[in-house]
Amino acid sequence: MWKTSFIQFFKIIRQNKFFTFLNLFGVSITIMIVLIAAIKIESTIKPGGPERNNDRMLFVNNEVLSAENHMAMGGISLIKIEEYFSKMTSPKAIAFGNETPWSYFGEQGVEEFSVKNVNAEWWQVFDFEFLEGRPFGTWEVEQSSNVLVIDEKVQNRFFPDQNTLGQMLEVSGKSYKVVGVVKSVPSNCTYSFANVYMPYTLTEGDGKELMQTGSFSMIFLGASEANLVEIKDEFESIRKRIIPFLDEGYELYFGGPENAVDSYLRDWANPKHYEGSTARKLKILGRFFLVMLLPALNLISIQLIRIHERSEEIGVRKAFGATRSGLIKQILYENTLLTFIGALLGLLLALIVVYGFHDLVIKTLFNDFGEGVSLSINFILFIICLVASLALSLISGIIPAIKMSRLEPVEVLNGGKL
Repeated sequence: MWKTSFIQFFKIIRQNKFFTFLNLFGVSITIMIVLIAAIKIESTIKPGGPERNNDRMLFVNNEVLSAENHMAMGGISLIKIEEYFSKMTSPKAIAFGNETPWSYFGEQGVEEFSVKNVNAEWWQVFDFEFLEGRPFGTWEVEQSSNVLVIDEKVQNRFFPDQNTLGQMLEVSGKSYKVVGVVKSVPSNCTYSFANVYMPYTLTEGDGKELMQTGSFSMIFLGASEANLVEIKDEFESIRKRIIPFLDEGYELYFGGPENAVDSYLRDWANPKHYEGSTARKLKILGRFFLVMLLPALNLISIQLIRIHERSEEIGVRKAFGATRSGLIKQILYENTLLTFIGALLGLLLALIVVYGFHDLVIKTLFNDFGEGVSLSINFILFIICLVASLALSLISGIIPAIKMSRLEPVEVLNGGKL
């Protein structure tokens, strides 16, 4: 039976090339779009590089000071970090830092580099690969030593073909000694990416009062995933301890600490009203379902049209004893097989786009800022899309299949309406 149905299927798609193309196009393009769009989300949540162990990290990006008629929003102030959060005992290590731009005016015109001002534990939280030298230590941070760590890009730009360690590099008008060189960090590593790293104590004028926001973010490294709950509890107790020292009527909220997934999903604009990431997850799943539903709806309309074209064939088959259940199975089989082929084509198209037009995809997904980002197709997601497509294909085939099975052979062969 299945062999006969398979032969019948290929005869039908050869006879109806236009409708076959529409079916395959709808399914394959949908699968391709979902797979490519997922790259952006996945590369943000699990970026690799120095953040490859971010399943044991908690991130705090922002703080909000709010009163009845006033709200201040920004990064975390340095005084809150130094006086309170850096003294937490539950994390294995605590990293904090802020980012400043460095515009270098040289023979090649204006060149832009990213500078991060960080603490000594930065190198314990993130898993950097040192090519030369070492990270700066606690003593150098406390003494505000003019030292820095650079990446390969800066090394190749300013110290090509020469020993880099011990060299002096002028950044924004000040000279610093290079003590280490790290492998360039992919730019999708939002927290750890920079071209130059220097002690945060060299920065000036950031959040010296409790009633000020700042420009810093914090990253907590847990000893295990279970330890992350303890970190959140200790962080919350410190937050409550700070509030009495604020001006009367003010509340203090933070955008975290949260894991990479919740940090990505959080709408932190007003943490006071934040109720969790469930709503955002449901929105993403809803969009995913809507995108997958479109080819199913397309398939229903196309199959209904195809019934009109196949009316004589159906009438003859019923006249020769084809059962209603047999006709329903045939149309569902055709839908499923066509969807399966379309899904494989979608995977092939995604592979061609991602690996054949790598630079263009990087530019589109990361706004020209995809330095060092590696792209890969999530085959587990493809399997999920395939299963979802097949399920929707079966659902979309029920209406045409039932309509087809109800055709009366005498009326159809006599030219009657379906």
